Amino acid sequence: MKGKATLLNLIASLSRPGWRARCVAAFFSSGLRVLRPRRCVAEENLRMVYPQASQEWIRDTVKKVYTHISWMVAEYLSLLRDPRQVLDWVEIVEGKEILDELKSAGRGAIIITGHVGNWELLAAWLAQSGYPLTAVVRNPDDRELSEMISAYRTRMGVGTFEKHFVMKDAVRFARKGGFLGLLPDQAWNITGIRTRFLGHFCYTAGGPAAMAHLAGVPVVPVVSYRLAPFRHKVIISPPVPMAEGLGRNEALQENTERMNTAIETMILRNPEQWLWLHRRWRF
Repeated sequence: MKGKATLLNLIASLSRPGWRARCVAAFFSSGLRVLRPRRCVAEENLRMVYPQASQEWIRDTVKKVYTHISWMVAEYLSLLRDPRQVLDWVEIVEGKEILDELKSAGRGAIIITGHVGNWELLAAWLAQSGYPLTAVVRNPDDRELSEMISAYRTRMGVGTFEKHFVMKDAVRFARKGGFLGLLPDQAWNITGIRTRFLGHFCYTAGGPAAMAHLAGVPVVPVVSYRLAPFRHKVIISPPVPMAEGLGRNEALQENTERMNTAIETMILRNPEQWLWLHRRWRF
């Protein structure tokens, strides 16, 4: 794993927008298309969610996912040279007043997004725009690679809580006016909430809904889509209405489902920019 960290640092030192970034994207894209990691998983997921789609469309979408991931890497590594560049790369922002009003009032928020669009670039944009963002992350088990990724996020101005953090720390952070970033679109185990996601049953982490309840802050869906390399659009949606007047378990169930719906909307707008390679419906 040491070799991977060294290679990424080398590429980051050379990468920048223009022909170099195109070369980086082409390098990773060609590797993904040859290795085709989790291609069968992605195709199975797409067939399940889009049962009427042709096999040609499914295969083409998987290829676009590989291309999307390649540009994610190229953009992020280029951004390390000067994180403030992200303010120019995000050309369109819808709903910015929602976050501005919360920040001006000193009120915290749960920011939810998915592994859709360039989520790492989105975190950098939020931080560089002056929003007090700390994201909940799960770093790789390899210590050197984990330290490198943590250093990258620190350079972007993004704070982090490890996924095994104590929930009360995150709740306290949001109560004090912090923006807590969560990506609750990945598979969870049987301890989670059994819900539908894109029309099919799976388990979803109940932590985001629990934290929103305990912190008493709004849950704001935010997503960033790539319009073209180094050109992005951020959409900030109104807060997800949280169910009230229910028992604890019923509220967790209902609010988790509402958060799922918000993330489904993000995915269905641009399916080729979601991480279909993930085993989301694993039991």
